[in-house]
Amino acid sequence: MGTIDERNRTYDYHGHANVTSGELFDLIFIEQLADALGITTEAASMVLIGQPFIPVSGKLSAATNTPGTSVASILSRKLLGDTRFPFGLRLGAPMGKLSKLKMVPTSKIATFLGRWVPFVGYAELIITVQLVAIRTRQKYNLIARPKDRIQWTSF
Repeated sequence: MGTIDERNRTYDYHGHANVTSGELFDLIFIEQLADALGITTEAASMVLIGQPFIPVSGKLSAATNTPGTSVASILSRKLLGDTRFPFGLRLGAPMGKLSKLKMVPTSKIATFLGRWVPFVGYAELIITVQLVAIRTRQKYNLIARPKDRIQWTSF
């Protein structure tokens, strides 16, 4: 845990002496982020494999604002082929860059999955940052003096 040095009005935390309240918060945030990197690695991988880095020739005109294809799209099409949703169901999947994102309906399961993979990664990254912030506040408030504690009502 951490200790309080009442003479200097500072903290000692995991070998760091004379740490101010702001520095204590930063140390705890870094520690919590490091603990969560296993999740972040998965999320970053999903975001990366969903990016259209692989050049493709002969794309339809509807896809001209996205010049390539992604690893997720290639793998999902290899694994699922031309498998379609039952009953003629067409579900919306994001297409294009984030600045010009459109929801385009598709009946192919592989296309649907390939287009949603990076957005699942984005969501996981957002959740990870939120959890790190919550854990940081909790641990910081356990160590800090009452006047230095952070009152975050949104957490």
